[in-house]
Amino acid sequence: MKKGIRLSDLLMLLLASSIIFLGCKKKTEAEKVVITVKGSDTMVNLSQRWAEIYMQKNPNISVQVTGGGSGTGIAALLNGTTDIANSSRDIKDVEMEKAKSLGINPQQYKVALDGLAVIVSPDNQVGTLSISQISDIFTGKITNWKDVGGKNLPIVLYGRENSSGTYEFFKDHVLGKDKNGKQNDYSASTQVLQGTAALGEAVAKDVKGIGYGGVGYFAQRNDVKIISVKENKDSEAYSPVNEGKVQYELIWSKKYPISRYLFCYANSNIKQEAKSFLDFIISPEGQNLVREMEYIPLPEKTEISSN
Repeated sequence: MKKGIRLSDLLMLLLASSIIFLGCKKKTEAEKVVITVKGSDTMVNLSQRWAEIYMQKNPNISVQVTGGGSGTGIAALLNGTTDIANSSRDIKDVEMEKAKSLGINPQQYKVALDGLAVIVSPDNQVGTLSISQISDIFTGKITNWKDVGGKNLPIVLYGRENSSGTYEFFKDHVLGKDKNGKQNDYSASTQVLQGTAALGEAVAKDVKGIGYGGVGYFAQRNDVKIISVKENKDSEAYSPVNEGKVQYELIWSKKYPISRYLFCYANSNIKQEAKSFLDFIISPEGQNLVREMEYIPLPEKTEISSN
């Protein structure tokens, strides 16, 4: 009888200990401060790396990163469903007006630079294009590779969805405007893909294909070829990548003509934990991670600019 009581007491003790342990674990997890980051697909890989290292240093913080496009991220910031919006473009005037109407004061953080790579299949013999040729290709004026020094094959266009900052930047800075000052648009034949990764996979499998995206996604890939780009037909051609390495100096000096800043946006009353994460991003350690991920670090520490 006594042995039965001892065994019962032992089981009760173990059960009580388990309940206490699980309760403590749940309490610890619940005490983590969650920072949400949403937006530019171009920045997802980089932001996930920032988050990974930051969480290692701050185990009480959980940084949750998702994509969806720059417009989606800014919309989430305005409706209060994210702490930080990643964007590969400047915030639009209409977005700023909406923010003000909601009592939100978005702050812009320059966090890195990016060169947009124009990619084709490695089997495509075309290696250099001018900005005007790229514009003519994506607007549908040039439809065959033979017209730019390639084989007699139709050109297949791959592009991003219109919520993408990459889509908008490429449209504004590469497609440009016609002689009457009207914005050129993408050809209706462009196959729209959700995300840079999907675009890269499509071009890699299509000898007739051409696409564009953040150079960090393509620098070390062997299944796509990065085109060298000329500002105009008479200028020197530059590639943003050499032997798998991004050419920082070409981006900083703007010799490579398709480049841009990458931004984080946050409300001016951002919670302290999220502000500390942003401070980490633009710190020397955060910028070293930019290099590690094959993006382009800031040439020098850049201050916040209020819009």
